[in-house]
Formats: sequence, C-alpha cells, structure tokens
Amino acid sequence: MSRPAGPSARRRAGCRTAAAAACWGLALLAPAVGAVGPASALRAAPETRSCTEVAAEDPEVGPYAAPSRALEAMGVPAAHELLRRRGVVPGEGVTVAVVDSGIAARARLPESPGVAAYGPRSAPVDPHGTIVAGLVAAPPRPDGEAVGVAPGARLVDVRVLDAFAPQEGQAGPLSVRVAEGLEHVLDEVRRAGGSRPVVDIVNVSVAVPPEPRIDAAVEALWRAGVVVVAESGDRPVDEADPLPDELAAATPGQDAAARVHPAGAGDGRGEHVLAVSAVADAGSSTDAVLPSSAVDVAAPTTSGVSVGLNGGTCGVDQLSTSWAAAQVTGVVALLMSAYPDDTPEEVLDRLVPAADGRADVRSPTRGAGVVRADEALARGLGGADPGAPRSAGTAEPATAPTPEPDLLATVRDDAVWWGVLGGGALLLALVLRPVLARRDPARTSR
Repeated sequence: MSRPAGPSARRRAGCRTAAAAACWGLALLAPAVGAVGPASALRAAPETRSCTEVAAEDPEVGPYAAPSRALEAMGVPAAHELLRRRGVVPGEGVTVAVVDSGIAARARLPESPGVAAYGPRSAPVDPHGTIVAGLVAAPPRPDGEAVGVAPGARLVDVRVLDAFAPQEGQAGPLSVRVAEGLEHVLDEVRRAGGSRPVVDIVNVSVAVPPEPRIDAAVEALWRAGVVVVAESGDRPVDEADPLPDELAAATPGQDAAARVHPAGAGDGRGEHVLAVSAVADAGSSTDAVLPSSAVDVAAPTTSGVSVGLNGGTCGVDQLSTSWAAAQVTGVVALLMSAYPDDTPEEVLDRLVPAADGRADVRSPTRGAGVVRADEALARGLGGADPGAPRSAGTAEPATAPTPEPDLLATVRDDAVWWGVLGGGALLLALVLRPVLARRDPARTSR
C-alpha cells in the first residue's frame, strides 16, 4: 500500500501547505496577477499537487490540470459513453463500503443513507481512505473530465485505522481491525435482509498479515452476494508496514498470497476475493508490487486523479496496488449498474476475461491482465464477439440453433421445378425453330 506523506514530510517539501499558499500563487498564477486579485486567482488556478501532499487545511483551488491517463488506459471514458447512450449513470444503484483510514467530509463524496458507518467520526488525518473513495466514486470535474470510475455509486465509510504510519495515540493497519470492519459490513447486510444486499462491494485497499476472522468474513460476504475487492500488496519499504520483513526483497519464485490478506484469504487461495495488482504506465510489471498467485487482474495507477483531504481534485502519482484496487472497485460498480440482475459470479465473468491478458494463464503480478471497462461492459451489449462464453472454466460447447419449420418450403420447391421445366421448354423451342422453319412449305414458296 502507498505511504502518504505525514505532516512533517509535507512541511519539508515546501509549497505544500496552507502556510505556503503565496508560493503556490506565484508559481501557478503569475500571468494572471495583473488581471485579478491574488485571492480570486488562487481559487481559479488549476490544481497540480499529489493527493498525498494535500492537507485538510489547504485551500481548495481549481480542478486538477491533467486528465486521468489511468482511466484512459482502462477504457473508462469509452465505458462512460456507452452507459450515457443507455441513460445509465456509472455506478448508480450500487453501494460500496470503503474499509480504510476514513473519508473526509470536505471531499463531499456521495454517502449511502441506509448503511451505518464504522469507526471514529472525527476528521481523518491520513488521506489514504479519501483518495481511495475518490478513485471509486468522485464526480467529474467542471469540464466533464472523469475523476471516479463510478460517480453514481454510494459510499459507506468503514474506518479501521488512523494512519499507515501512526503517531502516538493513533491506530495503524492491523489485521484484527480490518476483520472488525469486514464484520461490520456483514452485520449490516444481515440486519437489512432482503433479496439484494445493502452493500454490493467492499473495497479493502489495505494489506495485512493473515487473520482467520478476515477469512471467515470474506467468505460470508461472498455467500451473501457481496464482492470483496482487495489490493494484492505493495512491497514493504519501512518498519511501519504490517507485512512480514521477508517480503521486502524480491526473490525467485516469490509468492505473497498466503502472507497478504484479504487478497489471499483462505490459505492464499483468495477464492472469495477479487485481488488486484498494479502496473506501470506502459503496462509492465515492477518489483514495487508483490508477486502473488492470488492476483486476478491489474490496473495502472500513476497519472490518475482523485480527491484530497481539502475536497479538491489532485493527482495520483504513485504506483500502488491500493489505488489499483480502488479503480477496479469502480469498474465492478460500473458493471453492476449496467447489469443490475447479475450475480457476483456473473459480474466477475464479465470483468476478468475482458482484461488484456489471459484468464487461463495468469501472471503473478498482472493476473489476467489490465482491466478494460469498455470491453467488460460490451460483453452482452453487442460488442466484439458477443456470443463468446463468459467463463473459460465453465463454458459449454457451442451448438447450432434448431431451425424453425418453413411452412412455404413445398410451395417454393414446386415453383423452382416449374421454373426449370418452363425454362427448358423455352430453350428447346428456340433451338428447334430454325429446323422447323426450313421445313415450312409456306416459307420455301416465297
């Protein structure tokens, strides 16, 4: 998981806090100073900072300056256009629980009114959960550029930690806390009852050591009709990371599945979890992510866009399976809004085979490949090869359709034969006409 910079790191970086607003104004707005006052210009300026560098007290400046190349690489804009033509808002009717460090109120992200939140209600100190939530469901920018993959989805804040690098008195990422968050969502689903769960997807952009309670909760959520999406794990970089120290270095044949949960829940099998890895801009794998046999799919994360603690849009410039899991969660929500009657199995049968790799030969760092939202959405919408089986493991042999009875077949056959006979008689008459003409007395007497 990525490590957002703490307050001290932000102070050292310069030009990153509210106290450095004048520095930002000079850097971004020098051409406009003669036309408008500094305060007005600051509010109108485009945002250029990384989301991990934005503090809650920072002013909310203009929208982020660049489009999200990560979404473009996954075909999300094309998927949005397909849904727009159908009159569907991406993610509408879908509820996503975000098990993380909390969602900032200033982010103004859509909350689900029917499901109880979990954890402290104080303002988050770590931007991680807000960034994750924004990648899933933040609304578009004023110019229409997408931020969240599924802006129509509703969110449930399940706060299980304060910070990934906790200070004194703060809770860090612990397996038992992640288990408690998952159990809270399961309790809400069971309390509500009904034919469809009140939570459709759980995003866990947190990687922790194995915990039997996590395994049990993940399996119970899946059986209740809830899809759990989890990061497959970044390589540990400091002592604050909860993952084992032996995963800090890449080794031949390394497989982190059994040591990283919830992605590898169930003794490393991860059979009830959609485990997501991250790839670089060019789609290549990197040692920054942990190889794992539990990986199902991957997503690019650098050059993405989300929302910071101050409520403004900002950049996602880190390669991290945390961000990748959030983006894939958005794609799952998008598919659920397009196919509301699909079971979780059917949703994943659309998602995984549509990735750009091979679902039957999976990579430990890419799984079936980078997700393609447009391709997954088109399976069943008349896209390329719409009749292809959606699951390679359960596909049935193709059979020709039974022809319907042709009530006019006899009439047509008779008409064809009468045409053949008539044509033959006409041809015979044309051939014999010269012969008969030479034998006609009336013609020879002239």
